[in-house]
Amino acid sequence: MNALQIVSRKIDPIVEVQTRAIAYLTGELSRKGFRWLLPVMLSTVTDPLWPDPSAESAIRPPEIEAYGSRLRLMHSMILHKQMAVAMGIDKLFILSPNVRLESRSADDGRHAYEFTQLDFEIAHASMDDVMGLIEELIVGLFRELRPFVWESFERELPKPRRPFKRFTLEEIREEFGSEEEASRELEEPFWIIDIEREFYDREDPERPGHFRNYDLYLPEGYGEVSSGGEREWEYEVIVRKMKRAGISLEAFRPYLEVAKAGLLKPSAGAGIGVERLIRYIVGAKHIAEVQPFPRIPGVPAVI
Repeated sequence: MNALQIVSRKIDPIVEVQTRAIAYLTGELSRKGFRWLLPVMLSTVTDPLWPDPSAESAIRPPEIEAYGSRLRLMHSMILHKQMAVAMGIDKLFILSPNVRLESRSADDGRHAYEFTQLDFEIAHASMDDVMGLIEELIVGLFRELRPFVWESFERELPKPRRPFKRFTLEEIREEFGSEEEASRELEEPFWIIDIEREFYDREDPERPGHFRNYDLYLPEGYGEVSSGGEREWEYEVIVRKMKRAGISLEAFRPYLEVAKAGLLKPSAGAGIGVERLIRYIVGAKHIAEVQPFPRIPGVPAVI
């Protein structure tokens, strides 16, 4: 698309859905006592993402020099959420802009390199607490938006039943072959749990090699819309897992200083991809359709 094509699109109904969705979700979290934090865009530390950031396929955040510090563009505020909980903010959320410059060989319609997450964290919460909260938010949101979405897009949102189905990653691959195929075959949102990934996701202390984390998938092939987990908070465990992944401890020195001081608390949280959620709600084929200014991996930005 060129600039004229971008600004000529009829995107107002989609932005109206986005406005209503954000108003509902932030309103519900505020009503439940969550504090609304403003986002961090540049930091000395950010989520390294999986796999190991030293690997060829890793997503490396762009860096800038600012006032004597080497700062990275934010991949996600997961580490900052943990440190905010350490400050005594026990329930928090952020509309967090993220930049992830991925090298993708194919455009699958789901990925954007600049996007926003509704990110939240709860001190002393379990995975069941967070999964239950997300289910409540999704069911309520669909109920709230159903009349407008039908009127504007002639699209009928589902009425998902709680609790949503849960599968381990191993079960999904055995039954469906892949996460994407499960998303195409299942008719309601579902969870995938027990996924080996970043050092901050808590390994089950009673079941080594299993993880207390969770991703929410949408039906109709729309794929993952939310990712989260319980967090590691003990310094020795975090360092052991970082070393196992080959991650530089020095690169995460401020975060590790807080952990070593014993200030991190047990917590759990998640992020909901705003553009992915809106794409599903309106039935858009491509995420660029719900971004006024598309940011698609491999595609040069126009505006």
